Amino acid sequence: MKFPENWHRSGGNMHIKVIINPMANNGRSRALIPQITQWGASLGDFSVVTTTERGHAQQLAREAALAGFDLVVAAGGDGTVHEVVNGLFAANQPNAKLGIIPLGSGNDLAFALGIPMDPETAVSHLTIGQPRAIDLARIEDENGRSCVVDNNVGIGFDAMVVVRTEAMQRIQGFLKYLTAVLQCIAFYYDTPYLEMRFDDEQVAQETLFLAFGIGFRGGGGFLLTPDARLDDNLIDTCLVNPVNRLTMLNMLGKAIKGTHTTSRHVTMRKNKQIIVKSESPMPIHVDGELFAYPKDNVRQVTITSLPSAIEVIA
Repeated sequence: MKFPENWHRSGGNMHIKVIINPMANNGRSRALIPQITQWGASLGDFSVVTTTERGHAQQLAREAALAGFDLVVAAGGDGTVHEVVNGLFAANQPNAKLGIIPLGSGNDLAFALGIPMDPETAVSHLTIGQPRAIDLARIEDENGRSCVVDNNVGIGFDAMVVVRTEAMQRIQGFLKYLTAVLQCIAFYYDTPYLEMRFDDEQVAQETLFLAFGIGFRGGGGFLLTPDARLDDNLIDTCLVNPVNRLTMLNMLGKAIKGTHTTSRHVTMRKNKQIIVKSESPMPIHVDGELFAYPKDNVRQVTITSLPSAIEVIA
């Protein structure tokens, strides 16, 4: 989909709503709120609101889209982006575009889109960047609970890494995720038997983890699905067989570089829909946030590609 170069309104006619998560990056983003407000003052109708609890960004994004804002900006980490994307998707207002000011630990979608990592530069980029249509995916469990995903999903070991990061307050960035991975290698080992359907292909096996990527990077630096594209209407998957801990450590370095894809322990696929069933509860993360803890007893999910489902300023 091609957009005109002058897609945005000029001068003071641009209506921008910025949704800031003050708890992003272990609360470090709070100090940037006055600066972001100042940086955006010259961009037009630039209003800032902060979230107060989990799920609040989704509500605020939906309300902003329905109120007619041209640009609804997620200022936070990947979890904040996830919530804003879900709010915009629920509002179903095509004129409301997504913007991102990366303030989190991972910032994986922003990285994939080439959005500046420096917050001040990212603010100015909101009106000089161009709209890009990107894919999303929908994940739905056996009870009908669902959400949309903008970057990645993980089942098994990958999700337990996210559980570990929730308890880390002093470590930030890629080191936070790397530490969590090492902890999981040391203390977590589960290889559930999964029944999977990749479009029309049936697969059943014991599995260390199954990672899904709309984007190519997760965890602030892991390239589990290095060939994933944001606009091909395909979900890339990385299926990892049960391996011992020594092999896991060896594969860790390869996953950072994206060279694990040729390992005999790994199978890579590209599909439009994947169904996963398990006899035991599955831990699942979506965009670095927990969709299901083991205690939630989720045993089946369906992940479906949603082509060109949202427009983002990149």
